[in-house]
Amino acid sequence: MIAIGKPDLVINKINKKQVVGLLIPLACFAVLYYFTTPVIGREMGAALSVIIAGVLLWVLEPLPLSMTCFLIIFSLMATGTASTEIVLSGFSAGSTFLVLAGLMMAKAISHTTLGKRVAYFTIIKFGASPGGSLLALLVTLQLMAFFVPTTAVKATMLLPIIYTLGQYFVQSGIDQRVHKMLLLGLAYGTHITALAVLPGAIGNVITAELISANLDYEMSYTRWLAFFAPVSIALIPCTWFILTRAFPARDSHGPGERLQHLKKELQSFEPLTSAEKRLIAILFLTVALWMTDFIHGWPTFIPAILGVILMALPGAGFIAWNKLLDISWGNVLMIGTNLSMGLVFISTGAAGYLASILFPDEILPLLFSFSLIAFILMGLMVHFYHLFIGNVATLIIIMIPMVLELGSRLGIDPLYWVLVTGASGLLGFILVIQTMPGVIVYSTGKLTALDFMKAGIPLTAATIIVVAVAARYWWPFLQALWSL
Repeated sequence: MIAIGKPDLVINKINKKQVVGLLIPLACFAVLYYFTTPVIGREMGAALSVIIAGVLLWVLEPLPLSMTCFLIIFSLMATGTASTEIVLSGFSAGSTFLVLAGLMMAKAISHTTLGKRVAYFTIIKFGASPGGSLLALLVTLQLMAFFVPTTAVKATMLLPIIYTLGQYFVQSGIDQRVHKMLLLGLAYGTHITALAVLPGAIGNVITAELISANLDYEMSYTRWLAFFAPVSIALIPCTWFILTRAFPARDSHGPGERLQHLKKELQSFEPLTSAEKRLIAILFLTVALWMTDFIHGWPTFIPAILGVILMALPGAGFIAWNKLLDISWGNVLMIGTNLSMGLVFISTGAAGYLASILFPDEILPLLFSFSLIAFILMGLMVHFYHLFIGNVATLIIIMIPMVLELGSRLGIDPLYWVLVTGASGLLGFILVIQTMPGVIVYSTGKLTALDFMKAGIPLTAATIIVVAVAARYWWPFLQALWSL
């Protein structure tokens, strides 16, 4: 006889926080659906109810985020909000495959010491003083933005190096505030430098996808780089200045001894392995294809997919395919769901209805006038909502459809306002929860919420001004140049 054991089943328990986190969105959905559908129609009312309830679920997080994605997709289809093709359209978008390929590329890079080599080498070149190391960190992040298309991965890769460097500084006679300065430099720098590169952050990808889907404008890799590289470059010295003033780290000794120590650390690494050489070659090929899209016409996700294939291709690659699949599939589900929500939000007219409530007619002429003040106001408005909607992708997927709808209603091309919205959503630094790198560095225990606000408020103000100046002067110049 064969003994058949009982299946190991576990009943998931629920706590009070989860109960509250589930009841609030459910009540919100019921109230909105009951009161809005008779007024604005079933499809629009259902879209508004499901999306707002979904955002509340993401904010309160009573369920895993990826599980919430499934619940949102189910609800959109079960309520008959839109056709199956529209509800699932986000999962067939090129942006979803770009994020998937980016996560797989980041996984391959994390299996090598390439990230540590770049960080140590840059710190040595810029000097081992606190200010020099902060500048080296920001430059390193800008270089990595072209090769590692995920902000959280970059923060995770460099956190051990930066944390160890901060400890080393403190042990060698530097003020304890050096920890705060460097960790916040990592949190802020990952997003500031990612803005320049289209695959550098999920927020960029969503913004570009919504522009391509709703405006007669193809946002290519090189165009995005031309729009935002000056913004990122301008914000690097701003970040350095604000952090060095907010957390001045006194150095009682010179950097000479530290430089020698770091050089020894770098020399202790083995010579570049065959795998790392192949990785470098594949990364350079991928970036080269991204930057020459105006020649071959490939969308951004195609070179990324090619790079992933080469990394695991038998005979040419350096990592097993099954290891590349060991990624956070929840992030892929998140991007597909976010894109689907945005398209449903627009196609049903729910974006226009919500825009009419959140953007009163009295301020529309000022908000959408082609002026520096208008772009500053748009940035301020996005940052205000960002304080309540921590997830960057969720914020952008709500705000951009509304901006698109308002632009259409006013009869203007909303491209610049959409770009300001996307950039502002990525550059929120006041609260810990506004960026994933912020959460990662906060977990070290070296920072407080007030530390984030101390440096984050002036830095956020600087980002608003820099982005507004670019929207008013740099972007029109580029458009005129391209039209020649």
